[in-house]
Amino acid sequence: CGNFSLSDGGGIGHLGLSDGGTIANNTIVFNQTFNQGVGVSGGGVFVGGAAPLAPNALSQGSGDVDVLANRILGNQAGAGDGGGIRAQFVNGTDVLASPNDASLWHRLNLHNNIVVDNMAGLAGGGISLQDSARVSIVHNTVANNDSTATAGAAFAPGSPNQSTPQPAGIVARAHSGALTAAIGNGAGVQDYKTFSNPTLDNNIVWHNRSFYWQMVPGCDATTSATPCFGLVPDVGAGTDPVVYDDLAVTGTTGCLNPRNSILTALNEPGSCTDDGSNLAGDDADPLFVAEYVNGSPGQTIVVNETTTSLATAAALDEGGNFIDVRFGPLTLTNATATADCLVGECLLGDYHLQDGSPAEGLGATGTGVATDWDDDPRPNPTGANPDAGADERL
Repeated sequence: CGNFSLSDGGGIGHLGLSDGGTIANNTIVFNQTFNQGVGVSGGGVFVGGAAPLAPNALSQGSGDVDVLANRILGNQAGAGDGGGIRAQFVNGTDVLASPNDASLWHRLNLHNNIVVDNMAGLAGGGISLQDSARVSIVHNTVANNDSTATAGAAFAPGSPNQSTPQPAGIVARAHSGALTAAIGNGAGVQDYKTFSNPTLDNNIVWHNRSFYWQMVPGCDATTSATPCFGLVPDVGAGTDPVVYDDLAVTGTTGCLNPRNSILTALNEPGSCTDDGSNLAGDDADPLFVAEYVNGSPGQTIVVNETTTSLATAAALDEGGNFIDVRFGPLTLTNATATADCLVGECLLGDYHLQDGSPAEGLGATGTGVATDWDDDPRPNPTGANPDAGADERL
């Protein structure tokens, strides 16, 4: 809790080849990565191989890594990708050694994690993948994460005063040229050829918000009654519609393929054609016990955290890299709860499911994930199918 890094991995960093690692059963909250001159990533958790030693070369990768049953909440990658989780260079020379047999590649399992209320200055407020071909994202709750497009890379050339919106939930980036060239042409590896294309089963990917930053043209900060710069949409004002962007592939053409999951919307641009197994829209509200959104208007903040809406601080020196986003609440305590609150009502960020959630029984069997975030059995003794997301209702 509360750690800061100028490099990758604000809370936990797995950097380099360390085969067979497990990151499990942790609470990883309110950590930050930020570096004005370098795009650093993974506010909560970073998993990746060491950077290649030469241009257009391959990393040794990370080895096999399991990230299981963690609560990853309120973390920030202020200058890069993956507010909650960033995977980078998981694969490399392992692919070169076996280009047509994906079973021999390093694999990353993200199972039963609650990845919520995190923020990225670039893309993937929840989860971001780069050069990570063999990834399993199963039974996770990825909700209420934000991407603010305030990192330098979000500003297109010739546009220093307005950034480009970035996807906010789960983003898969195009592989480097070296990894694309290393992957063979056999039928069993084509799905992994050009971008990080994870298995996406039995998840809740819900209400991840996308923003961009702008300087108001012609605004005079010395006379204006309103700020001359800030995030769009302006959630603090409560007048602009919220923009959700849950799933995306960037840097190349392609789409992510969620199955048996709850989504904000079906068939959004970053999602492949729905096969009928997913739920979306107002009727798909997961009914979390005590969710919240970053900077929610009216949220009571405990001392000393006084930010009540998303805010940006700027010192106008170099486009994008100078912007630091501040948000709250940085607390797990619900300051508005009554003294006799029920279990769960006293807390913020409780993403267990309430009874009657549409996530109940939505998941498919056969994933190999036998327990949930609380180590409860999947499916529960009265159900034929497991629940979507990290929590299994008993």
